[in-house]
Amino acid sequence: YTNYAGVKMLFYPIDYTGTQWYRDPTVPYGIFGWQGVVPCKTEKMASRLVHIVTERLLTVKEAFGRMEPDELASLLIPIVEEELRNEPYGDVWVRILHPFLPRILTHVVGKLQMDIEDILDLRAVVLEAFVRDKVVLVDLFQK
Repeated sequence: YTNYAGVKMLFYPIDYTGTQWYRDPTVPYGIFGWQGVVPCKTEKMASRLVHIVTERLLTVKEAFGRMEPDELASLLIPIVEEELRNEPYGDVWVRILHPFLPRILTHVVGKLQMDIEDILDLRAVVLEAFVRDKVVLVDLFQK
C-alpha cells in the first residue's frame, strides 16, 4: 500500500492542497500541504521532455519537412477562409482569394519548411501548453 501511495503522490494532487502559510512553489510540500511532484515541477519536466524529443528523436525541421506542402495547404484553406470572414469585407476577400489560396499557401508552407526552426520555438510552445494544463503532463508521465 505504501508503494501505491508513494507513486500516486508523484502525480497528485495536480494543484497544491493545504495551507499557504509558507510555501515555496518550486517544491511539492508546504508546512501543511502537498502537490504532486510532477505537477509542481511542470516547467522542468516539460523542458526535459522537449529536449529529449527534439534533440534525440526528431527535430522540428525533420517533422515539418515530412509534410507535403500541398496537403498541408489544403488543410489550412478552410482555417484561413474562416479567419478572413471575421475581417471587414471578409466574404469579399474570400471570394477574391479562394482561387489563389492553394498556390499561395503551398508556397508559404514550402518557405516555412526551410526556416521552421527560426520561426517556431517548439520548446516555448510545449512549455506553455504543459504549464497551462498540467494534467496532460501528468498523463504523459503515467503512461
